[in-house]
Amino acid sequence: MDNKDNHKESMEGIVTARTCDCCGHHEIGMMTQDGKYVRLRPGMKITIVEEN
Repeated sequence: MDNKDNHKESMEGIVTARTCDCCGHHEIGMMTQDGKYVRLRPGMKITIVEEN
């Protein structure tokens, strides 16, 4: 899991949701090709490449 909120580089992944281990809320993020989860946060810029 990636807990950094400030990503400076571009990255690719698949949008997914997960349940927070601490409090049980659901959060939206993406799973990168190397298996890291990146939380989507307000203010992040995203590009939709394709729809499954």
